Amino acid sequence: MTSLRYLAMTACVMLSSLMPFATNAATSSGTLIKGTTNTAVYYVEAGKRYAFPNERVYFSWYTDFSGVMTVPDTDLATYMLAGNVTYRPASRLVKITTDPKVYAVSRHGVLRWVMTESAAAGLYGSDWNTKVHDVADTFFTNYLVGSAIGMPTDYDMDGELGITSIGADIRPSGYVPPTLPTSPVAPSDAIGASITVGLSSSQATLNQTVLVFADVTGNTHPIATLEIFNGQKTTPLATCTRSATCSFMYTVPQAPLDTRFRAIATDDLGTVITTPFGQQAALTVAAVSSDLQLDVTPAAVTAGSRVSYSSDATKIQDIASHRIYAVIPGEPNPILWKDCGTASVCASSSPFYRTTQLYSKVAFNGTTYQSPAKTITVTSGTPPKPTLTLTERPTTNQATLALAAPSGETIGWSTIVEGTSQDDLALALCELSSCEITVQVAGPRTFTGFTDVGGKLEASNSVTVTP
Repeated sequence: MTSLRYLAMTACVMLSSLMPFATNAATSSGTLIKGTTNTAVYYVEAGKRYAFPNERVYFSWYTDFSGVMTVPDTDLATYMLAGNVTYRPASRLVKITTDPKVYAVSRHGVLRWVMTESAAAGLYGSDWNTKVHDVADTFFTNYLVGSAIGMPTDYDMDGELGITSIGADIRPSGYVPPTLPTSPVAPSDAIGASITVGLSSSQATLNQTVLVFADVTGNTHPIATLEIFNGQKTTPLATCTRSATCSFMYTVPQAPLDTRFRAIATDDLGTVITTPFGQQAALTVAAVSSDLQLDVTPAAVTAGSRVSYSSDATKIQDIASHRIYAVIPGEPNPILWKDCGTASVCASSSPFYRTTQLYSKVAFNGTTYQSPAKTITVTSGTPPKPTLTLTERPTTNQATLALAAPSGETIGWSTIVEGTSQDDLALALCELSSCEITVQVAGPRTFTGFTDVGGKLEASNSVTVTP
């Protein structure tokens, strides 16, 4: 897999082996550091260190890990852990996993609800829905909620993008978000919060199946019926009775395709709850062209075996970009697998650990074409998993945990969380595939490691530590 993230990891591994230890004098405000055994990356400001909750937050500020300095563990311990870094202002739209509202990020980690589809499109373009990142509930406390955004003019995009350093974004003690005027919004254009419609993937290929689901929250009376519709059609694609949730598998019937899904729920009192336009789930399918062909060899392998793949666009002129994408089970969106720039042939090989669908896209003259998808079937075996070990008890209230990632060409970054889910509280983001941290334990705590294996996080064993 060739991607910015993978290249950054590889480059940083080599840099880490060559980089001398930094001194305290060099570890000034605005520095990225990691220890010699504690490979988690931190941002230093005013003698304190701030952790990155995950790689998505990190890459909203930086393009790679080349600026990370290695310091002795004894020096690292002198910097008090002061909190988590939040998304860079204006870099992304975000959504809390249990809240369907979409937010823009302002300075000092302030979330501002984008109330309308037109406001979101005016700020982030017509493809704004592809720029939304989920924030786990456990990280919601990292942010404050500020004034809503009714129109694009309610948000100073240029001013927010002007915040280019984490130090300038760290929230002052006692900070209260300013109360700003919000442009009035027509009720029909408002994004509601009582009914959610989602997709297992916002992009798909011809004949691919996508999970469509709806969830009603905050209603005080039982739901009698919940229906899911395609666009403005009046015949439901799925109907569920006596349930606040509903789902079905949608098979992409044509390409290109830009469509949306909405839901209508009726409770026992006859109250109707609908999905406002701005909260409908959008699905995009690029045009399929016979001038763009993708081949894979072999098409069936055991886990970890290498597959060669090649996308041929020699029949297309003036190529602006040529990329291969992978659809991996459990991942909500396709993953960029290889970027070949403007080359007419895009080819490489990689080990595959799970059944994966590959397809290529070529952009030229303002048009994007997509190849027919090819499936690589993993017939046996499972992806390798990292191993989490309790290596040391420095004191009765401390524990040192080491995450050892499996070896392999497509092994990427790692993280350790408190809990058992990748959405639980992240304690370390490590640009290396291995990770080590020392934690305080006042009571029983359970930890799990995760490593990017071929584009998807694989969980380690869980370790429970008691004082």
